[in-house]
Amino acid sequence: MSRLIAGYSWEWVSKKNKDAFDIHIGDVELKWNSVSLDWVNSGNSINEVGCIHTTQGYDLNYAGVIFGNEISYNKEKDEIVIRKENYHDKNGKNAITDPEHLKRFIINIYKTIMLRGIKGTYVYVCDASLREYLASHVAIYRSERLIKPTTKSVVVPYQNSVPVYDLDAAAGIFSDLQDVKDFEWIEIPARYKATDDLFACRVVGESMNRVIPNGSVCLFRKYLGGSRSGKIVLVESTELQYSLFGSRYTVKEYESRKVVEEEGWSHQSIILKPLSDDPEFKAIELSDDELAIIKVIGIFECVLV
Repeated sequence: MSRLIAGYSWEWVSKKNKDAFDIHIGDVELKWNSVSLDWVNSGNSINEVGCIHTTQGYDLNYAGVIFGNEISYNKEKDEIVIRKENYHDKNGKNAITDPEHLKRFIINIYKTIMLRGIKGTYVYVCDASLREYLASHVAIYRSERLIKPTTKSVVVPYQNSVPVYDLDAAAGIFSDLQDVKDFEWIEIPARYKATDDLFACRVVGESMNRVIPNGSVCLFRKYLGGSRSGKIVLVESTELQYSLFGSRYTVKEYESRKVVEEEGWSHQSIILKPLSDDPEFKAIELSDDELAIIKVIGIFECVLV
């Protein structure tokens, strides 16, 4: 259940000429979907490229998304630009006359197909300017900072090591969906006793860089109750619609703002604050009715790697 999907940057010539190729990228030649109905499950779909219409409503394991030459990036203006002459969806192109409307329409197409892959998404960008822009936001963390498992010849769980989960917690907004199952074991500093309430995971992003460098493997203690205000916490988003596919995670400093009433106090809001040298990062503020969808699962102890 892994498929290629692309934007409408190429004409569908193979619809009439079955021997023709539609998509040409360097030496690679590909064809658009040969069928429209239930293309994802059709016999040759693994060798073809689908579009938003043939993948809408389907959940793939992995998606390979091709950004075509109809979408680019203007570095001087710091904005996405659309090249209408390279956009070949006749229905959308002929029905939309406002350039800004077309831009929003095309961006929404890419936003939609980027969400088709449940386990992951691979991206290829034809336009050099857009490729450079997107690359600045997509770091290859796993090749830069590898988790170092325990160096001892025998792993003794919770004596010489603690579990390090295959989880990337975002130091920014909440991470993409993750289904946390696999883990290795990692040594911890001698000042910590390796109890079963300790665990480790990777933290990615720059919003906590005053404390946690991008890509670090960090030690957390399971949250079992008590005050969280002023502490750096690992937070899980448990929105109902994501519960079957995984959860989203972030690491932030926790701040609670409360309202005191006659019968006692109640939460007014929770602030998840960044600790970054970059002022662009903003706090995540959760109102009272949003508190049910988040759960503090760990308190930050230290950076391990």
